[in-house]
Amino acid sequence: MAGALDGIRVLDLTVYQQGPHGAAMLADLGADVIKIEPPDTGDLGRVNGDAYFNYLNRGKRGIALDLKNEAGKEVFLRLADTADIFHNNLRPGVIDRLGLTYPVLSARNPRIIVNNATGWGHLGPDAEAQLGSFDGLAQARGGLQSVNVTLEAPQHGVPVPLADQVGGMISAYGMLAALYEREKSGMGQEVNSSLFGSQISLQGFGITNAMWTGKNPVPRGKKSSPRTGVYDTADGPIQLQGGAPDRWWPEFCQIMGFPDRAEGVYSKNALDAAWCEETYDIVAKVFLTATRDEWMARLSPKFHLAPVRNYLEVAKDPQAWANGYLVEVKAKDGTMKPTVGPPVHMSRTPTSVRSFAPDKGEHTDEILLESGFSEAEVVDFRARGAFGTEVAGAAAAGA
Repeated sequence: MAGALDGIRVLDLTVYQQGPHGAAMLADLGADVIKIEPPDTGDLGRVNGDAYFNYLNRGKRGIALDLKNEAGKEVFLRLADTADIFHNNLRPGVIDRLGLTYPVLSARNPRIIVNNATGWGHLGPDAEAQLGSFDGLAQARGGLQSVNVTLEAPQHGVPVPLADQVGGMISAYGMLAALYEREKSGMGQEVNSSLFGSQISLQGFGITNAMWTGKNPVPRGKKSSPRTGVYDTADGPIQLQGGAPDRWWPEFCQIMGFPDRAEGVYSKNALDAAWCEETYDIVAKVFLTATRDEWMARLSPKFHLAPVRNYLEVAKDPQAWANGYLVEVKAKDGTMKPTVGPPVHMSRTPTSVRSFAPDKGEHTDEILLESGFSEAEVVDFRARGAFGTEVAGAAAAGA
């Protein structure tokens, strides 16, 4: 069954994580995503391991092109004539130097959408300075590290690449919106997003509140909110999440066996730091008397809580498998290997992970031949170094 983006072709000139993740999301939706890699180095993200690279480049086909070579650029421009989207996350200035900007491509193909997923945005002094960027830098400058702090711990980065992953999602969001608008206007456009912008968007209401009040959030300690936080149980941690505690807190205290803690009104008691610390210690002591599963059986769904799972525990969660958040995909050796699946499901046009990442340049000839290149042209471009000197040399040696 065809995906929602069946028939959409994406030229994916991205590296590492933010860019590849956005393109992979489109591949999950059925788009034909062509991953373009330099023939010498490939995507530098390959050095980060098989799981990293295969997840971020799932469902794509691969072509090797030397875009610094005139023949390689000519091949790219002809492919762009057939493409719906050109997606890149290169440092500002690189696309200009390669001569692959939106004005150049749209003059040839007015329907093309060019998506630039940068580090700091396409405008302003940092764009002009062509600053490089990484996930940790965006977390720091975007404010995330400043709120990832408690009374017991200093400011530090989030131990998952939120800037890269959310940045990829936001770039996919922009590309989809541009595709929808093109159905009405018939015209492509240029779309810009960034790691920096993704972090500000992620914390939108917090940053808005700071601007309105002139105050930063106050760091919270482990014991500052007994109704919400992580508690240890007999066999591992569990997260208690309590909204509107004035309503449910009395019954919770009764069931847990400390009814005296329900005296008064929670929201007023919580203004007393000493009461919060004492109450936290009482709740913590009771949680240690049973396992996570036992507490879930006793308290859920009346109260909101969830076991704190590590990655290997998540990998065994039947809810994740039932919803396709975890799937198995056939690897090149024919074995089935688990991976994370699409987070969105559609009834008529299902999402799917069709394959793991391509080898560098794996589908070069296949893609060119189906894009209108003749076999003789492919041979000629190879001889002219369009696919890299090593490829051209190997072809000549075998002739």
